[in-house]
Amino acid sequence: MVKEEKPDSARGAESGSCFHCGLPVPLDLKLPPLFVLAEKQKFCCAGCHAVCETIVDAGLTDYYKYRKHSDIANSTSVVPDILKNLEIYDRPEIQKGFVVSNQDWSEAALVLEDIRCSACLWLNERHLRHQAGVLDVVIDSTTQRMRVRWDPKITRLSDILKAIADIGYIAHPYDARHNDELNAKRKRRSIERLIFAGLFGMMVMNFSFATYVMGGVNEHGQLPLWESIGRWMSVFITTLLLAYPAQDFWIGMWRDLKLRRLGMDVPIVVGLSVAFLGSVQTTLTGRGEIYFDSIAMFIFFVLLARYFETKGKVRAMAHMDHLSRAIPQLVYRRKKEGADWDQVSVLDLCENDIVRVLPGETVPVDGIIFDGKSSFNEALITGESLPVVKASGDSVIAGSINGDQPVFVAVQNAGQETALDTIRRLVERGMEKKPRSAQLAERVSRVFVVAILLIALVTGVTWYFLDPQAWLSNTIAVLIVTCPCALALATPVALAVSAGRLVEMGVLPLKIDALESLARADVAAFDKTGTLTKGQPELLALRSTGLMDTSLSLKIAAAISSASEHPLAKALKKACPEPGILIEEAKNVPGEGILAKLQGHSYSLGRLDFVQRNLSIPVEIKALLEETFNEQNSLSVLADEKGIQAIFSFSDNLRPGARQLIERLKDQGLDALVILSGDTRESVERVANTLEVANFQGGMLPADKLAWVLDRQAEGRRVLMFGDGINDAPTLASADVSISLTGATDLAHISSDFILLGDDLSVLAKARLLAIKTQANIRQNMSWAVSYNLLAVPFAALGFVPPWLAAIGMSGSSLFVVVNALRLKRG
Repeated sequence: MVKEEKPDSARGAESGSCFHCGLPVPLDLKLPPLFVLAEKQKFCCAGCHAVCETIVDAGLTDYYKYRKHSDIANSTSVVPDILKNLEIYDRPEIQKGFVVSNQDWSEAALVLEDIRCSACLWLNERHLRHQAGVLDVVIDSTTQRMRVRWDPKITRLSDILKAIADIGYIAHPYDARHNDELNAKRKRRSIERLIFAGLFGMMVMNFSFATYVMGGVNEHGQLPLWESIGRWMSVFITTLLLAYPAQDFWIGMWRDLKLRRLGMDVPIVVGLSVAFLGSVQTTLTGRGEIYFDSIAMFIFFVLLARYFETKGKVRAMAHMDHLSRAIPQLVYRRKKEGADWDQVSVLDLCENDIVRVLPGETVPVDGIIFDGKSSFNEALITGESLPVVKASGDSVIAGSINGDQPVFVAVQNAGQETALDTIRRLVERGMEKKPRSAQLAERVSRVFVVAILLIALVTGVTWYFLDPQAWLSNTIAVLIVTCPCALALATPVALAVSAGRLVEMGVLPLKIDALESLARADVAAFDKTGTLTKGQPELLALRSTGLMDTSLSLKIAAAISSASEHPLAKALKKACPEPGILIEEAKNVPGEGILAKLQGHSYSLGRLDFVQRNLSIPVEIKALLEETFNEQNSLSVLADEKGIQAIFSFSDNLRPGARQLIERLKDQGLDALVILSGDTRESVERVANTLEVANFQGGMLPADKLAWVLDRQAEGRRVLMFGDGINDAPTLASADVSISLTGATDLAHISSDFILLGDDLSVLAKARLLAIKTQANIRQNMSWAVSYNLLAVPFAALGFVPPWLAAIGMSGSSLFVVVNALRLKRG
């Protein structure tokens, strides 16, 4: 049976239809009422409510008065999806994929659309900071990604997205796969407008070339008919160019002026408008010059510059997107051994679930191999190209690729808790730390627009009195030739490219602003154990003093070592994993050793000068100690109330790439190298001689290392510090720039500017070389941007730069900066 269709008015009254889109209003939906056209209106969702409120606040209520009721339901097609479904992003199951939360705050990674310049970023950031419940907002100018933190007890994510939509922008959760689609859409849209501007602009240019060759007024002071017709055709074509390819300029200007801001689009629109209106007046009167060719060229070249700018931004962060795309979306899981396999989303995995990883597949989680043995390519995370063989009981990292055999992995961390996602978040946060050059460029670009308009005004007024025929041309040239794009892009694009290259190398930039300090460092200090060496010493020899049985001394030392994470303590625990002795009390003394009580006796384990306090050492034991010291290995001494009981000697091999690191740093001109270690001077000397490092100090406490760094800084030196342990944390924090290793303590990571993800130390020399190149690249970009404007503006104001040349120069300036920054992609 066919259901009878009721009139629109009846349907709205009876079913409760949405005032904005005409769809049914859910009975349980509670939204604050809006009075529009003197009536209380209903809405089907928060999106329609937000759009209607924005339309009314903008003074466009007549839209609802004159629209056709038959078109109401179809009007939803013009409302962005993000505005129609805002509240869906408040659902916990949706937020699980992109929101990090604790009991006090929630934080989301978002992408902003329709961003055109730094003023847009400033506007969004300032607007959100004034919203109730928003704790922090940071927007990356290169990638247009936003990190917003809010108090969920005060506001919701949908409220934040609505606040962004209210000022004319769209934000949505960041997803690498969706971002690819968005970038493809932007690229297609840019190319379409570029082709349109090029084809129609060629028609205007062809006419201009013809008039340059054989046009002009005749002996009667009149234009030939073909030239008059050509001018009117140019008016029509240029109008199309301003309406379609250049529409982003008008939208951006209107948004800026509505919010009382002078963005980059304002001088562009002013220049285009002055040139167009002046040319139309000339066409009407038949007297004077027209500038339709300059308008066409300007639109084409600005669009071309923005196309390459966008392309450069996308390429700059391509590696970070690759990190996000590495994790598969669906996996085969079973809850326990013997259960059936089911296919689920990675976001639904829980700790101790078992997932199946076939050869060629990417490991979706951090976990422990439950069953199987295979090789894994961890190049995406560590930069190491050679596969690593792992078997049952070994850890695997999300993002690594299974090479040989099927394996079954017990889940430890999934989703946003994996090491891979942590790396991505750390890099993105590191990119928020802007160096001084970037902060200066942003401040300058904000006031640059005002300066452009003032200079153009002075130019126009001056030339109007000097030469009325030239005022319009020179004013247009000034408005077009100047552009803050190059200045604003000089630093961010270079830093983004460098951050991507660092991650590709296996170096995690926790603070990208430290790249400048890394390049300028003139002193490099290294910890020894765990930094230059593998930090996994092995017990080489045990010498008993005769007061205690050798096996008993090893068991006691291993038991005491259970209270420490020091590399030498780990070696003792490895040598005797089950000592069978329980310690009653233990106290760590940083940089010196451990004090412990067990079986009714007091023991000390650690450095010689630590354990020998208040002890008298017999001559024969002194000889034994001297003999052991001469072997230049790391030592640990065990003593009780009676005296020294045993001497433990350890060997620790150099890390891969340690020699190459030292050699390459010297080649870069950084020859002030020093090893600072708490180990014995003899063991430090052995490593220093092997690496050909002339300066070294052993037996240093953490306070000694810190004092050494502060003394160098007091001399005006810039210190680069390499370390890995708790003892190094104060020194890492105080150094001008610091690097720790991926296996370092959490405290060392917090104090560091960069983290080496792999095991090859030579990569650090490559990272410093990249830092040097990046700083040179930024200086080149800044010098070019400043020099271009300092030269171009006076020449344009003096009448030496025609509008068509100004269009080429402005676009070329931005292109130079982007292309020059992309050279860093090659390392």
